[in-house]
Amino acid sequence: MTAHRVIVAALLSALPASAGDPVKLTDYFPPPESKGGWRTLLPDHGLPSAAQKAAIRDKAGMDWDKLAKAWEHNLRAEGPSMLLVIRRGYIAGEWYNEEWLKKWGRHRAPGFYSSTKAYISVAFGLLLDDSDQGKLPGGKKLTLDTKVCNQEWMPEALPLSDPRRADITLRHLLFATSGIPREGLKIPDEAKNVAGPFEMALGHTRGSPWAKLTGPPGTMFNYSSPGVLHLILVFNHAAGMDLLPYIRKRLCDPIGMENVGWGKTGGKGNNIGPYCSPGAFNCSGRDHARFLYLAMHRGNWAGKQVVPAGYYDWAFRGTKANPAYGAQWWLAARYQDVPADFVQTYGHLYNDGCLVPSLDLVFVRLGRAEKFPPGFQRDLVKKVLAAVEK
Repeated sequence: MTAHRVIVAALLSALPASAGDPVKLTDYFPPPESKGGWRTLLPDHGLPSAAQKAAIRDKAGMDWDKLAKAWEHNLRAEGPSMLLVIRRGYIAGEWYNEEWLKKWGRHRAPGFYSSTKAYISVAFGLLLDDSDQGKLPGGKKLTLDTKVCNQEWMPEALPLSDPRRADITLRHLLFATSGIPREGLKIPDEAKNVAGPFEMALGHTRGSPWAKLTGPPGTMFNYSSPGVLHLILVFNHAAGMDLLPYIRKRLCDPIGMENVGWGKTGGKGNNIGPYCSPGAFNCSGRDHARFLYLAMHRGNWAGKQVVPAGYYDWAFRGTKANPAYGAQWWLAARYQDVPADFVQTYGHLYNDGCLVPSLDLVFVRLGRAEKFPPGFQRDLVKKVLAAVEK
């Protein structure tokens, strides 16, 4: 057994049992959208007929009228938006309002904000497997418990703004337990026009709110995009390339994700970068559903193991610091009354994707509204789940 797999086994034994046993899933996998895409039970235009609603109930196990209530709820937030629901490999519900269609159509989308972080996490799942197989450039070895704020993995971190940073591991960064303060803290006026995002996150700018850790690494949870900026630097040093070309070849192409993009951050003047941003991955809603569908199938796509199945064992588990957060994925403990194996990519303005293996269900909600009714996200999830017929 490789060192990495020994570490994963130790991690699993130290945490609660996983949420639910493996379930039998539909063995259907869609071709790329340019070659037909997802199978659908919906008409090309307009509302489904009574016969089509019956087919949705029979084949997808969904009550379309109840599902439409989720879309009606979504429209309570103004602005462009879309909602896609896939069960048993069938599109059971798909909506785009006019604002969305005018801006992006059905085959494009703006950046996903923090839903991007799940893609970064999967990239590390692949990278760790590369390390296990001796495929990293220069024969380097990277594990979840490798300390990364050093010359080998992140020379940009030196000199350390807090000596405790020397103990930050890859695991700490992936599970947001590094001690790096939360995102959204106030940036001093003197730094706003000169500091790059990476310099600010590393604490190398005067007045940076991320210079000092909130506690020893591994002891507390801080949801932190500055922490993810550290991951991006580690990835580039470990892989010898940025995230987009790596995942396009290793993840997107094998599962038929088309028209993917990834905005960059940093690099102005003498600042670090530019590198892929922690919040700017983009593809269509249908292709984000492929990413979720792959996760639901534990990395297997039509018989090919695209992502190691073992990645999902540790990425979909919370920590003592926060049982609701895995390795850049949100878990069932975030909500009440959802299946125990519910997992979510969560982005600003509720640019989300959800998967529930026990229900053979994935759904995607994307949008650009700025104002939402209270409990918007929770109620949207509840309404989609309420449409499921066992």
